[in-house]
Amino acid sequence: MVRLPLKCLLWGCFLTAVHPEPPTSCKENQYPTNSRCCNLCPPGQKLVNHCTEVTETECLPCSSSEFLATWNREKHCHQHKYCDPNLGLQVQREGTSKTDTTCVCSEGHHCTNSACESCTLHSLCFPGLGVKQMATEVSDTICEPCPVGFFSNVSSASEKCQPWTSCESKGLVEQRAGTNKTDVVCGFQSRMRALVVIPITLGILFAVLLVFLCIRKVTKEQETKALHPKTERQDPVETIDLEDFPDSTAPVQETLHWCQPVTQEDGKESRISVQERE
Repeated sequence: MVRLPLKCLLWGCFLTAVHPEPPTSCKENQYPTNSRCCNLCPPGQKLVNHCTEVTETECLPCSSSEFLATWNREKHCHQHKYCDPNLGLQVQREGTSKTDTTCVCSEGHHCTNSACESCTLHSLCFPGLGVKQMATEVSDTICEPCPVGFFSNVSSASEKCQPWTSCESKGLVEQRAGTNKTDVVCGFQSRMRALVVIPITLGILFAVLLVFLCIRKVTKEQETKALHPKTERQDPVETIDLEDFPDSTAPVQETLHWCQPVTQEDGKESRISVQERE
């Protein structure tokens, strides 16, 4: 009978030693520690030391590459998210000490999951398929087959199926039917083609004939000039009739200017100029 109360006493002491003290009721933005309530650190700051009986909670601002978004008692700030361009990410909004960096997919990319930790290129709709719904930052391109009367001949993430060309609206006839990858081929009717081709052919022939005639005319003028060259104009030669001078054979005393006589050498004939004879 004595052993049972002793065992109960020992178990009671053990349970009292390991049982935590009842939680202290603290106000908002406070936390319990050492049987007292300490203030939490505000957003953008981390905990350095708990409060004591004589000091308040000691906090320290986060560094430029870190943040804490809520009231906290964290010993370490969180690192800003890195927007890796190799994963198709780019910065939408830079982080602060209170907010994290916001990343989005670069142009032409969309998120691979809800957390948008990486991005991938938008899918292309190949020829024969058109874009039903364009891709967004969180969803891929949705393609659909081109129905009858429409076609797509490109690989694109934005082009929809295009309608076939209406030959009738252009006054033409259909020469080849369209498919989901090719457009209709239009052309002229046989009679209409002749009405177009004949005037063009005649115009070309007329132009060639006109050029030929011009060349022939120029060539003929050059040949005529070569056969009949122009004669140079010559000045008339003045002739003197010796009959007007009956005594022209008689020797005449030669004189120089101012009527000075000139001595004639033996054996030489006397000559008189036309001016002196006149």
